Amino acid sequence: APDKLHVAVREKAEGIYRTTDGAGRWTRVDDGPGGEVKVLVSVNIPTGMGGMMGGGHTPAYDVMTINGRAYPATRPLKVKRGERVRLRLISASADHTHVIRLAGHRLNVTHTDGNPLLQAVEVDAVPLAPSERYDVFFVADRPGAWFLSCAEPGHAGAGERVLVLYEGHERERAEPPAEGVAGLSLWHYGLGRGRDILPRSTGQERVFDLTLSGGMMGSDVWTINDERYPNTEPLRLRKGDRVRVGFRNMSMEAHPMHLHGQSFKVLAVNGQRLAAPIVRDSVDVEAHMGSVTIEFTAHNPGDWFLHCHKPMHMEGGMITLAKIT
Repeated sequence: APDKLHVAVREKAEGIYRTTDGAGRWTRVDDGPGGEVKVLVSVNIPTGMGGMMGGGHTPAYDVMTINGRAYPATRPLKVKRGERVRLRLISASADHTHVIRLAGHRLNVTHTDGNPLLQAVEVDAVPLAPSERYDVFFVADRPGAWFLSCAEPGHAGAGERVLVLYEGHERERAEPPAEGVAGLSLWHYGLGRGRDILPRSTGQERVFDLTLSGGMMGSDVWTINDERYPNTEPLRLRKGDRVRVGFRNMSMEAHPMHLHGQSFKVLAVNGQRLAAPIVRDSVDVEAHMGSVTIEFTAHNPGDWFLHCHKPMHMEGGMITLAKIT
């Protein structure tokens, strides 16, 4: 079994944020031959988009952390030549998408939000919107010292990088992380083919159109179909219904929409139907009239949040419910 590195992404507004009592330490647990290495990674990103028409008031972050630490306080990830090393990338970001790459290596995407792909997809870098999770692996075939970092300009310099050190190369210096995504092959929703693991529909077909708006003239009002939670109209469903939801983003900020209680298929992005839908529970709807269509089976009774995963947008009202009876 390959080693696995669990990586989470967070933001902080001031100073270097450090976790306490092991929250950022390596932990080894039994997971068959080879074991499992867990790494909690958090990231703090400078933004400063407040006051723009349609942009709301976005906080400015000046520190980015990995496993609760900003470089050079990040703890190196140690690997051995010939290993296949699995990374679990988790975006606990409050606002931004982070483009994660490992210098000198390619990343192979195997899972989206914990849901397996039929076949791994090899890319140079993986963008993570808030709440998104990806399992990836790389082959440790280039001994030396390399940076795992965010490719967005300024992010690595603000702390969002960690050394990957091969055994026997602990004293080697790594080249500074390259910035920018030009020339990189990036993961996107159309690349993977998800396994069809969703429950079969036994009920009616339901269709909902949700328009995402807000942030006009710097306000922090964020709406779904022109209403703020708790006044938003819920999706009223029966167990077994097949549900199709179309999101359209009329604002100047992206909205990572997250559904509690069940996963869904991503059917189309910006009007283009995906040849092979992937399964996940969060999807990023691009700014400036971006659109996404999802489909799921209402199999889990209860009242489930469907919301933008940016905290300021949730607080501003971009929440509705999927009520399944």
